[in-house]
Amino acid sequence: MGKTLIVFKIYPEAPEAVGKVEKAVRALKGVELRDMKREPIAFGLELIKAAFTIPEKQDNTLEELEKKLKSLEGVNNVEVEMMTLL
Repeated sequence: MGKTLIVFKIYPEAPEAVGKVEKAVRALKGVELRDMKREPIAFGLELIKAAFTIPEKQDNTLEELEKKLKSLEGVNNVEVEMMTLL
């Protein structure tokens, strides 16, 4: 069975919340974080791009992961940027 790579754009509520959101993403249990980086948006605002791998055949895992990310303290919005099979 293969894996699916999913890249999320995570938008913090405020510029000072970026570090706290990064720590919370790294602390998520039950998911495999592959990569994470900050990306500037405008005027000192940054978003976080986080790449995760999940098992290919578990469709509900994507929705569960998105809900976990949206429920983190300091997160304003979450978008799926890209998804591909590995």
